Amino acid sequence: MKILYYNWIAFDNPGQLGGGVNLYQRDLIRWLVTNDSEYDISFLSSGWKCNPLRKDIYVVPTCNIFGDKCHSYEIINSPIMAPSSSLVGMFDRYVSDEVSVAIFRQFLLEHGPFDVIHFNNLEGISVNVLTLKSEFQNSKFVVAIHNYQTICPLAQYFNLVNNKVCRNFGEGVSCLACVNKLSRTDEYSRHCKNFFYGLLASCKYGKVIRPLFKLFSKFCAKCRKISSVPAPQSLQAKDYAAYRKHNVEMLNRYADLILTVSKRTRAIMLQHGIDCRRTYVCYIGSRFADKERQVHLAQVAGVENEVMRHGVFTICYLGYKRVDKGFYFLLDSLSTLDPLIATGVRVVLAVAKLNRRKIEIKLKHFKEVVLYDGYTHQDLENILQTVDLGIVPVLWEDNLPQVAIEMVACGVPILCSDLGGASELCSSPKFKFVGGSREDLLRKLVFLVQHPDILQEYWRCRRPLVTMEQHVLELKRYYQS
Repeated sequence: MKILYYNWIAFDNPGQLGGGVNLYQRDLIRWLVTNDSEYDISFLSSGWKCNPLRKDIYVVPTCNIFGDKCHSYEIINSPIMAPSSSLVGMFDRYVSDEVSVAIFRQFLLEHGPFDVIHFNNLEGISVNVLTLKSEFQNSKFVVAIHNYQTICPLAQYFNLVNNKVCRNFGEGVSCLACVNKLSRTDEYSRHCKNFFYGLLASCKYGKVIRPLFKLFSKFCAKCRKISSVPAPQSLQAKDYAAYRKHNVEMLNRYADLILTVSKRTRAIMLQHGIDCRRTYVCYIGSRFADKERQVHLAQVAGVENEVMRHGVFTICYLGYKRVDKGFYFLLDSLSTLDPLIATGVRVVLAVAKLNRRKIEIKLKHFKEVVLYDGYTHQDLENILQTVDLGIVPVLWEDNLPQVAIEMVACGVPILCSDLGGASELCSSPKFKFVGGSREDLLRKLVFLVQHPDILQEYWRCRRPLVTMEQHVLELKRYYQS
């Protein structure tokens, strides 16, 4: 079976950009090329690089960490820049796009035919590429929904004005307000810089001469008339409404299968008109699931539980210091916790570039505050060694956060916002709070702090994580059905 995977950025990009989707894409391909010889795997990305020295859109073969086991390619100069936030003010171009469709068609003719074309998002190209199904009828077109880009131009389905889920976008009026909240950057200049930095990646003195290419990229942006990528335009609310309507119609008309990564994601997509007859929940596989524990790390290592030994309950937040991820909401909530409770709680934050003094002042009543400057997967076991409870306080409908999977796999139960898919990992209501509700978060947290034996209930009510092997078997059924 010949499969083409699509994502807007290379799965092995040096900066590890692309978040959980990119991690999933890399792990999926790794499993296939390592364990399953019946598949011929190709990968295509688009929208991340613009070459100002050429006006045409073109495809280049790329090297990747799996060598000739995976054939990888990249589209340069796509008029649909990625990620989706790069398209601010350009959504009309997305709806009317024919250029990325033409280059995608050319790619399929030259490197296909493919039995399956699996889109892990539609950023860097437009939804219009799905119209190629009419020409390539023997290829199964599968669209995975890892974010909300098809119904929200900024992909998060989150209102940046009031920091709440975008329940009603006001026929595009709310979209205009969100756009005005974004910082303005010259996306064409940034994507030119990405192109040149890619060329310098293997250069011994690449980092030294990067500033020169950064200046050159800005110069090229000023001379945009030489580019095939036009400048942003001022759009009206109706343009954003047309964007959502167009995406839904194209998905329903041309996609063979639409796979959502959680039940919550499927429910949201159905609310917006996606055809339920072709939309299925397909939880992503994770290599962390291969080592999933049903007991805490400390118990595996034979270490006495911290609560039992010192009467200290340890909570942990992993990830980004972003509003939508709930980081600031969590800090504000914890700062109001009853000091009598807080003195018995230790807080671990694995977040890059935190101001230690500010955090310690805000959480001054807690037993201890431990900070890590971000984390890597190699750091996880050390960070989580004495953690009793992880907290995933997202304010947006986070489809299925990787941090939730990572903590559970390491034997750490999690208290989750009911927004998004993280709370689907456990059916017990004791480990779920109303998203954005400080009162409900603290009520559930205090209960668990005062009754640490209840933590075992998480494992009795958990939904086992999906290993990559199990996930591939499920994908096979979809691919072959």
